[in-house]
Amino acid sequence: MSDSYKIQVQQTGDTFECAADDAILRGGQRAGLGLSYDCNVGGCGSCKFELVEGEIENMWEEAPGLNPRDVKRGKMLACQCRPKADSVIKMITMDEFVPQTNPQRFMAKLEMIRDLTSDIREFRFQSANGFSSFQPGQYALLNLEGVEGGRAYSMSNIGNEDGTWDFIIRLVPNGKGTNALFKLSEGDEIEIDGPYGMAYLRTDSSRDIVCIGGGSGLAPMLSIARGLDAAEGMDDVKLHLFLWCPWSQRHVWRRRTQGAGTTYRSLYLLSSGIDSGDGRTSRLDRLCWFCS
Repeated sequence: MSDSYKIQVQQTGDTFECAADDAILRGGQRAGLGLSYDCNVGGCGSCKFELVEGEIENMWEEAPGLNPRDVKRGKMLACQCRPKADSVIKMITMDEFVPQTNPQRFMAKLEMIRDLTSDIREFRFQSANGFSSFQPGQYALLNLEGVEGGRAYSMSNIGNEDGTWDFIIRLVPNGKGTNALFKLSEGDEIEIDGPYGMAYLRTDSSRDIVCIGGGSGLAPMLSIARGLDAAEGMDDVKLHLFLWCPWSQRHVWRRRTQGAGTTYRSLYLLSSGIDSGDGRTSRLDRLCWFCS
């Protein structure tokens, strides 16, 4: 079996080499092509394509990113298919999807684990090749032993020359990915694949920024805050962070955002009040008010 195959995009004539064990989408991204995508894990359907010639292996035929009509029309997801022969595909490509940094696959050692709450941990990985280039707000795929398919998690730090990749991750009950992650010990190694993602900080706009998240969703918000703080010519841009968290954890997240960047002007901690124990009612309605 060949180690790689040539993939051609019918509409543009662009060609790229895709490793036999790599997804077509990620092979194209590594080649610097703007193949359309979003989630990278089969959920959104943004990377739909049609096979014109050749042969591919569909790793997840039941992926929720495809509806019955898509399946009838022979559409597949580029993030869930890998090549088995030289192939021609029909797929949307756009300049906006051209990667700022071509993603890489590399081994990384777990250097630090820090418990933030009872079910949320911060992980710091050190890349073996020193690679750590990404845009604030992007994510990477973590490939874990015994877990089929990469799991997408956003970085909480910014691109750096130290080779570090920081993540804030919540343990999901019965979740294969997070359970495998939470069993890791400092010194263990995994494969990381990245960076990916279109929801990253744009420094060519002077508009204020609003970020909304909950729990471990703070990770990309921290990355954007740090990136905004490090960017030149963005001093007048205001960043507003809206974070949902249990009332009992509000002090944890307020401390965690301190020092993330001097540019954010407001942090709204929104709590359901379910576990407050002090009679406080839901404050989620404030979200609509602040964003209106």
